Amino acid sequence: MLDWLAYVNHRLSRLPLSEAEALQVREELAAHLEDTHLSLRAQGLSESEAVRLTCDQVSSWQELRRNILSAKSEAFMQNRVSQLWIPGLVTFFGSFVLLAVYEILGFPLFVIHPGEPSTIVIYVYWLLSLPLLGALGAYLSLRARGRGLAVHCAALFPALIMAAVLLAVFLVALVVDRHASFRIVTSAFAVGVLNGILLPGVFLLVGDLLLQLVMKCRRASN
Repeated sequence: MLDWLAYVNHRLSRLPLSEAEALQVREELAAHLEDTHLSLRAQGLSESEAVRLTCDQVSSWQELRRNILSAKSEAFMQNRVSQLWIPGLVTFFGSFVLLAVYEILGFPLFVIHPGEPSTIVIYVYWLLSLPLLGALGAYLSLRARGRGLAVHCAALFPALIMAAVLLAVFLVALVVDRHASFRIVTSAFAVGVLNGILLPGVFLLVGDLLLQLVMKCRRASN
């Protein structure tokens, strides 16, 4: 009987996928062809006729290759939406809604070095709430079978968005407002990095790591 896995490996060599994904695709296709071949043999067809009809199941290997890659690409995008974008946006909007609520309610702030543009404003109560939101983002990503970097990015999404915004503003300020003092612009940028990226990022990451530690301990105990 024809070695269907070797046959598929020859026809679908060099798939631009990870080694594990490519092997899984080939094994599944080989198993399908083998089942078809055995079914035809059980119907009384000769070996050569069963092999021929089984091989005819794939009319174009190039088209099959394109369909496999298209399906994998679509699955990748769907995973990114469920594992990164949705959890990340929940964390992002939750953090800024919470910040707005704290400001409206007049929660106290901690101010260091008053005076523009070097004023450092620390939203203490907001920062203390961020571990919960970081844990929420990580949990939603993990529930969607996210792994590694995707989970961390979902938890740190507010800080990542702020990093992109601050970088864009900094570059625009340097290019557009050429009369602005470089020292003032860089000082304001440094304060923005501390207030909008570093401090929130640390507290979000704490929630992310604590959640993953708890889940790891729970799995170990089971």
